[in-house]
Amino acid sequence: MTYLSKLMVGFLIKALLVLALLYPSFSDAQRKSTSINVNDNGKTTISIKNGFGNNFFIEYKGEIELSDDDSDVISISRGGFMEIKKTAFGSRRRIVMEPDASGNLIKKYYVGGSQKSFDSEGKKWLSEILLEVVRSTTLGSQKRVDRMYKKGGYYPVLKEVDEISSNHVKSRYLRLLLDKPLDEKGLISTLKRVGGISSDHHKAEILKHNAKAFLSSDAVTTAYIQTTGRINSDHHKAEVLKRSIQDREISDNQMKALFGIAGDIDSDHHKASVLLKVLSSRSLNPENTKLLISTSKSIDSDHHKASVLKKALSTSSLSSSAYHSLLSSVDNMSSDHHIASILSDMLREKLDQEALSHLLEQVRENMSSDAHQATVLKKVAQGQELDMAMEAYLSTLRSVNSDHHKASVFKQLSRRTYSNGDLVQILEATRSINSDHHHAETLIAFAPSVRGKSESVLDAYHHSSDGISSDAHLGRVLKAIR
Repeated sequence: MTYLSKLMVGFLIKALLVLALLYPSFSDAQRKSTSINVNDNGKTTISIKNGFGNNFFIEYKGEIELSDDDSDVISISRGGFMEIKKTAFGSRRRIVMEPDASGNLIKKYYVGGSQKSFDSEGKKWLSEILLEVVRSTTLGSQKRVDRMYKKGGYYPVLKEVDEISSNHVKSRYLRLLLDKPLDEKGLISTLKRVGGISSDHHKAEILKHNAKAFLSSDAVTTAYIQTTGRINSDHHKAEVLKRSIQDREISDNQMKALFGIAGDIDSDHHKASVLLKVLSSRSLNPENTKLLISTSKSIDSDHHKASVLKKALSTSSLSSSAYHSLLSSVDNMSSDHHIASILSDMLREKLDQEALSHLLEQVRENMSSDAHQATVLKKVAQGQELDMAMEAYLSTLRSVNSDHHKASVFKQLSRRTYSNGDLVQILEATRSINSDHHHAETLIAFAPSVRGKSESVLDAYHHSSDGISSDAHLGRVLKAIR
């Protein structure tokens, strides 16, 4: 090799080292790639590529027991076997183990294509490679966790998890640990390891595995909710939140944190599914009811937002402030159908003057469909006390463009009893109907209420009728109050 060639090789080696140090993600991507396959016969095949020519292959079947120090295989169940192959920079080694008819293990060691003495060389290589094998796979994981936990509780298990790089294997060990009795400190320490797992799938599987354990105290539950917040996938985050809600009624303070996490979910579908699970699973105090409604404001889909708000209306006795929060949540909705559906459900309860005025403002400002506006206004007229909100109601009614729909609302109003003052206001508002036919039909509907009333009411009736240009329709209107 020439001097220049040596310089080039040296430069390339240094460049690769610098890349590995400056860009660990590049190094990690080159270092580890694992594929696992389990066939119908129970044979497991694992291929692990560590990059730069350092790969190994494991195939086994049956129950395999390791020594306490993880340096040897001490038994394999009848009909089982284990094969380990490793390639490193062109060097190939292989160990094959299987039980004989008496259950004694037969172990064979190969270098390249030649069999070597297992006792003198293979045993040493197996002790070197076996720890890497068990940390790269779930092989013997149940008994390893049992052994470590029996010896020192949760701490040795978590220290072992720190040595494992595979998310799949970490998840297996942590789930096995969660089946053991753990105190508050142990659970919080376990959650810290869960938070460090990069895979949302595995992170969620652990958090769902024993959710009740994570809800054993306020401190643990807080750590649990914070760990859930570190899940990036909306699907997995929602599934964990719904599982925790389903398994136990968490405290009101913990619900605040839950709504904070739910608010970070981007998907309207998944966010709504969490809020609906809350509403179907527990009763909320007034503060958390407002928080839930406030969280629903960030749902862009009218369909999903309406499903949450309608559920809130059907399951909760809302305070006046909660009604205002709910009405504010309607502000950025564009579907008249969904707005009308929500407002109609609200009107099943008696609203105070402020809430009713706010509702009427929503009809006036956010709804463009005359038919849907009329639907809501007729429901208001059927059940609410209008005397304190009459001005707001009539202002909203005047904003309806369609004479047909406007008249249908006035006819609904005509079925109620009013004071002279309110009746005058209503009759004056009928002048906003342009169609002689609908104008006349509306006044005729009010005629029974006008007869025998004060002069101011009669004047208002006549004043409204002055807007009818058709003699035939005007004659019908005047005849109606004789």
